[in-house]
Amino acid sequence: MTKEKNGAARQGSGAQNKKAAPRRKTSNKGFTDEQGEITSSKELKEFLLAVRDRMADDQAAAVNVASAMNYVLNISNIEELLDKESKEVARDVWLRIKQVGVQLRNPPILFDADEEVFPQTP
Repeated sequence: MTKEKNGAARQGSGAQNKKAAPRRKTSNKGFTDEQGEITSSKELKEFLLAVRDRMADDQAAAVNVASAMNYVLNISNIEELLDKESKEVARDVWLRIKQVGVQLRNPPILFDADEEVFPQTP
């Protein structure tokens, strides 16, 4: 091997031995606690409004919004946190996801079992 190749090989192996840089804390606009969990109705509503606004402004792909809704729906105490206004916003977000063509079943916590909701096509 030439010195150049040998030096490059050493650089690559040295990078693997370095410790990973600590993760930077990102700003969540105040709607999550330090562990990243939503703990109040107010935080839930702010999170859902942020998700809806990003989707409305075409800043978030439907698959990312679906992932955010999956996170919300899997919060352990979602029944306690989901007030009337938050439920309305969550339903709106869910219908927007379906409107762009993602095939999902309506979650029972947001929609009644006998309620058939089909998104309006633009």
